[in-house]
Amino acid sequence: MMEKHEMRDWAALPRDILLEIFGRLQHADVLRGAGLACASWWRAAVEEPTLWITIDIHFSEGDLVNEQSWYARLAMGRAAVDRSAGRCESFRGIADRDLLAYIVARAPSLRSLHVTSCWCLPEEFFDRVVTKLPMLERLVLDGGRLSMSTLIGLLEHCPHLEVLDAGNCYSDKRVEYDMLLKLYRKLKVFHLPRVHHHGCYCFCWRCAEHG
Repeated sequence: MMEKHEMRDWAALPRDILLEIFGRLQHADVLRGAGLACASWWRAAVEEPTLWITIDIHFSEGDLVNEQSWYARLAMGRAAVDRSAGRCESFRGIADRDLLAYIVARAPSLRSLHVTSCWCLPEEFFDRVVTKLPMLERLVLDGGRLSMSTLIGLLEHCPHLEVLDAGNCYSDKRVEYDMLLKLYRKLKVFHLPRVHHHGCYCFCWRCAEHG
């Protein structure tokens, strides 16, 4: 007679095993899937800040990217930062001006920031973002407009900055010689934005709404 297979109680997995499983998943999958499987899994995903020290919610190859998924991913960014309980040290993903301000206000130990969407930071957000990154060591921008005032501000307010990759960004002004010297002296690696002589435009959903 065949023995019946035992039913495994996945909800009873030890917390350390569960966190190891979550650590192998993309954060987006934890936020919208695995972390919602049952009450014990949800508690583990919400109550363990170490799971969210390094946050990565970028769109992977093959992901559907439209307005709905864009705003859903921004909401995931906020949720992930909240779950880090102030311990987030690295963030990678899309971020509009509001999410950037939210991240820096709640992640005082942020050391690495990789914005995978268009960088779009109006002047009125300067003091809410650029001046509040004292621990930042690495900044990578996948596109958008990087103004000279923001570049200067990063050098002034980010004393630990070592890497600045803005090679895919645009600027309406060429970096002057004195600024180049400061960059050479301060940074270990830097890629400057390209000069766009016909003006710089942002095509993020946020700007499309309020353009």
